[in-house]
Amino acid sequence: MADTPTAATPNPQEQLEGELAKARKFLDYLQQASARGDHADDDQLASLGMALTPRHTWYEEGSCRLLEFPVPAGVTPRPIPLLMIYSFINRWYILDLMPGHSFIEALGRRGYQVYMLDWGCPGPEHATLGLDYYLETVARRAMERICRRHRVDRLFLFGYCLGGTLAAMMAARRPERYEGLVLLTTPLDFTEAGLLSLWTNKEFFKPEKIAEAYGVVPDKLLHASFPWMNPKATLAKGRTLYDNIMNDAFLTNFRSLDRWGTDNVPFPGRVFKEIIKNCYQDNQLAKGEFSLGGRRLDLGAITCPTLNLFAKNDNIAPPSACGRTAGLLSGCRTTDREYDATHHSISVGRPICEVVQRETADWLDAIPPRRKP
Repeated sequence: MADTPTAATPNPQEQLEGELAKARKFLDYLQQASARGDHADDDQLASLGMALTPRHTWYEEGSCRLLEFPVPAGVTPRPIPLLMIYSFINRWYILDLMPGHSFIEALGRRGYQVYMLDWGCPGPEHATLGLDYYLETVARRAMERICRRHRVDRLFLFGYCLGGTLAAMMAARRPERYEGLVLLTTPLDFTEAGLLSLWTNKEFFKPEKIAEAYGVVPDKLLHASFPWMNPKATLAKGRTLYDNIMNDAFLTNFRSLDRWGTDNVPFPGRVFKEIIKNCYQDNQLAKGEFSLGGRRLDLGAITCPTLNLFAKNDNIAPPSACGRTAGLLSGCRTTDREYDATHHSISVGRPICEVVQRETADWLDAIPPRRKP
């Protein structure tokens, strides 16, 4: 009988050297992460291979800027542009994280002229500015400028997370100005908004006192909160990094999401108070009691087709807060799609993000032009 081959006995010296190499690379990563600063500028993002879709600042107002992402050469532009609305908590580039992990890149390749409204980094002078300013002044002017430039009456609106909540407010305020609405992990009904509902319970959480104390809510306060939403995953994150530290492809993806996740920005105090009190605590938007520009908003007034994308395993914007559009968006055709994903993987985790991006572009392509009222 032929001898059965046996596995080679591991060399203890080689094992030790391998573990030392992993430890050195792990410590190098931690040192680089601690030295990179709170906020990434364009040069740092580019050096990390992030936010690489070509863009330029087309319009600025205060700390806010409107970023334009031209359609790639050789791609026929669609007639209707698309405006993205982002949240106030982190930075916009989660939607352009890396090549192949970018909603902006994917939509551009399909011919959509994308604009991103970047709220910037608010300072003390922004403490008393509320949603009336950011939506009725900054966002409205951005929308009107884009429409004038492209000689159209309407545009597509895309909102991510709380940015989707803001986008829904805009669409309810001026329904005639939007051709279609895409909501990505967007809470609209805050009755059961997961752990954030518990943390912001009005019995013991007073957003007005936080806004009064800080003026602009510090980014470090926000950054310290989110790891506690899933402590087990937070602890496992370091072990996962160590176990895969020699895998360059893994490290590239990990570094990009880690850089974005720690790149929080200060939260304008008045906006913080309005969102926590009026949405999370009183659920005014779902009840039709939220006021913007002196007018109460009715989500049922939205008339454009709406695509609602949410993640089954999302602990930040859970399906219970995102998936109840049928009773809220009663004036439009809605398409709800739930994916087996998390809050972040639905937008940047391959292969699921490729599916979501493709299906979003397909849905936009299928919208028939709306007639003028």
